Amino acid sequence: MKAYPKLYSASEEQLELLHQYSIKIIQTIGMRIEDPEVRAMLCEHGCTEKGDRVYFAPELVAEMIESLKQEVTFTSATTGQKLKVELGGTYTHSTGGIPWIVDHKTGEKRDTSEKDLIDALHVMNQLPNIDLPCALVYPNEYPTEVTQLKQTALMFKHCKKPIYTPGISMPSNVKYIVELFKLFGGEDVAHNPIGMAAVAADSPLFLPKDITDCVRLLVEAGIPTALHAAPMAGLTGPLSVVGTVAQSHAEVLAFACVAYLYNPECVLIHGARPFFVNMKSAQNLLGLPETGIGSSLASQLAGHIGMMTDVYGIACTSCTTDAQLGYEKMINGLLPALGGGTIITGFGSTASLMCCSLNQLIIDDEIIGMIKKATKPLEFDDEEDFGYEAICEVVANNETFMEQDHTIEHLRSEVFTQSIGFDSVWADWECQGTPDLVARAGDRVDELLAKDEPIEFDPELLAKVDDLIKRAEEELLK
Repeated sequence: MKAYPKLYSASEEQLELLHQYSIKIIQTIGMRIEDPEVRAMLCEHGCTEKGDRVYFAPELVAEMIESLKQEVTFTSATTGQKLKVELGGTYTHSTGGIPWIVDHKTGEKRDTSEKDLIDALHVMNQLPNIDLPCALVYPNEYPTEVTQLKQTALMFKHCKKPIYTPGISMPSNVKYIVELFKLFGGEDVAHNPIGMAAVAADSPLFLPKDITDCVRLLVEAGIPTALHAAPMAGLTGPLSVVGTVAQSHAEVLAFACVAYLYNPECVLIHGARPFFVNMKSAQNLLGLPETGIGSSLASQLAGHIGMMTDVYGIACTSCTTDAQLGYEKMINGLLPALGGGTIITGFGSTASLMCCSLNQLIIDDEIIGMIKKATKPLEFDDEEDFGYEAICEVVANNETFMEQDHTIEHLRSEVFTQSIGFDSVWADWECQGTPDLVARAGDRVDELLAKDEPIEFDPELLAKVDDLIKRAEEELLK
């Protein structure tokens, strides 16, 4: 199924030009690839090398593109809940690995903890518009050497939806993460995916050995994998939207060729993350409109070659829940959704991914609910959809539309219903005590934390998980 952008659209000619330019980048400039075995593997399939740089054969890129999967069905390891992700749909995952959190009770910024991650998972379990929870925070008490593993284990223990692992960068953790997938999902994780992983290339045009080792272990196991590339315009990529998108696309294509050669059947997802900076301070700022524009263009470019995407996103520069946060998140979430983005992230984050809050998870769920509603195609094909009979009844009998069957049938589906946003008139707002959005979100957090029931596991499974963590710590914390 070919995915066409829903509104914000480059032409097919422009997309093909961008695609060919990206191929030219990895064909003539090449990728620096640290592992000589990866370079040798690529050269066996038509590429050439000079030193540690590999120049990619367009034929290999075309072969990889032909193999791409355009849908994947995930199953929750704990509840059996299904999630079909396909090209042309709109889905979400939360941000991952954030170091600071604003406490939803006190409003104070502090370092994150394991409890914060558990609480975030309990909240995300119940939010209707987040599809693939990620490890929202980086628990500061975890040793760096085992953080990615312990985050993943905690997600499997507390998440009731398919998971999105924290960004994977340490091969020493990956072998244990693959074991976790098999413990919770069975040996055949390729045909019974219980979640997905993500690995990032380095910009500009570099695949370190640790990263190619990570992707090899993941795709050989058959775990669906997002291949991230995040050049920052003016720092690690060209200072233009199209230039940075083209470079990120080139990096993803090269990365995907490596993953394809390790396992041609694995689900690969285009993870272009074109970032833009304030050139006065050299700070990466995710609230700039270029975030949404670049992500939209990257999504269209990936859709052009038939590849599912994972992009930003409902992200912002604002450090607090204010008007700036609202307009930044909406524009930067809506544009890639309109551009055909498959999975959109940024959920729960503030301050350009450096801070988060549980309140923000609640608010972002409302925002993405509006985005999903706005980008859902309108379907109509008969008089019932138009309400023709209702119009006839109202006019003939001097009635109102309030009492018509057509109104009752469409009451809960046709018009968006806010869960925490104010949805009445000024007089009602005053009567309700002039409610504040952040305060209402905090109350909702408390409600969801009290409501979410813990998952019951076979004690034997938990013992195996504990043993796995112990083995990993003995190996990695020497």
